[in-house]
Amino acid sequence: MTTRIFLHSPSEAPNALDIAVRMPEFECLGERALLLARPGDVVCLARPVDARHVAFLRSLGIGPRPEDILVFDGIRPGTGLSARIATDGPSLDRLACRLRKTEALELVPFFATPATATLGRFLRSRLGRPVRVAGGPASLVRRLHEKSAGRALARSLGVPVAPGDVVRIPRGAGRADLAGLRRAVLHRSRPTGRAVLRGSSGASGSSTFVVEPDRLDEVLEAVVGRPGDRLWLVEPLYESLVSPNVEVVVERGDPGGLRLGITDQLLDRDLAYLGSVHPSRARRQDRMLEDARTMAAWMRRKAFRGRVGFDFVEHEHHGRVRHFLAEINPRVNGASYPHALTARLVRLAGRLGGPAPKAFLSRTVPVATRDYAELERHLGDRLYDPRRGEGIVPWSPSALEAGKIGVACLAGTRSRATELLDALSSLAGANGVPAPVP
Repeated sequence: MTTRIFLHSPSEAPNALDIAVRMPEFECLGERALLLARPGDVVCLARPVDARHVAFLRSLGIGPRPEDILVFDGIRPGTGLSARIATDGPSLDRLACRLRKTEALELVPFFATPATATLGRFLRSRLGRPVRVAGGPASLVRRLHEKSAGRALARSLGVPVAPGDVVRIPRGAGRADLAGLRRAVLHRSRPTGRAVLRGSSGASGSSTFVVEPDRLDEVLEAVVGRPGDRLWLVEPLYESLVSPNVEVVVERGDPGGLRLGITDQLLDRDLAYLGSVHPSRARRQDRMLEDARTMAAWMRRKAFRGRVGFDFVEHEHHGRVRHFLAEINPRVNGASYPHALTARLVRLAGRLGGPAPKAFLSRTVPVATRDYAELERHLGDRLYDPRRGEGIVPWSPSALEAGKIGVACLAGTRSRATELLDALSSLAGANGVPAPVP
């Protein structure tokens, strides 16, 4: 059996520094990899994870053995786990020692980078056996991460995109250099009264701006202060009926080997990602799935392997429901974890002969407690129970230090999953839990 080494370090993403400013607990999200791991897999983390959380996951047949959770210090935004292990001799020795008795190996990063490929070569040399790397090639992944490149690929393959402009900003630009961007925003806001401005590299809304004409100067000021983004995509902001994410798992072997899943994204008013809901309510999901297959097949021909997400927008135009691609995420997506978790729990239900979850809602919610044991006590019988086929599975327990916890609410229906999330309000203290998007 292939041993997978999970390196789900968000700090390795190109825009990690920007996101970490808004989310100091950003690296804690790497703990979600525990939901994907099997016994025998290795999960590398930036900090220790609460043993009670590992025990709860293990009670559901999820996660690695406790001894296969390896913690590596010194992870900072911009320097993720792959880079840290590849450049630190003792860390590399420690990982290689753990993998000495394994046969087939696969590195599974959050975002394929040159550092991941380098780590793969070092382990191959140390262990004397092949080491596959999911994702990659790093140059392809980095290119498709840019909004303008994803848009160009979609257009070349006949996948619908919104009308828009790509505007290049000179390095070190000042306000006087933004005349072209100003014209594009004013032009693209005419159809709907608002435009959306996306930087070339971003995630979780880190480089996305919703622009109304009376806020244009404010937004341009923010653009000047972002030296990392030189290409900006400007499109009309259509009022979405739903914003689905289609995840495709591109596998080796059969060229038709594409596994797909679709969720509705929960977004805030600035289009930042909040969570996911399944099943999707999109009316054009068959067309979206076909478009995702087309783009994933192209990526497969370019040697991409692993998880990729395609974000779509479904909207109404002159009485007709239409859709278009918003962006490509050539990496693990927020919906990857509840998708995989649900699949594992469905298999568990099959073995036990009990009810299986058919819907989920995932969110990060504020909580008053900072202690994981107290969190479990408060959740009580709302924790996932295989006998009922529903309940809450928490994740990223280290984020409790920031007053937050990630949760997947699983149930037989979407409405029941929403009820489970609403029940978390008693844990939120004075902050309250944001109401989920229907």
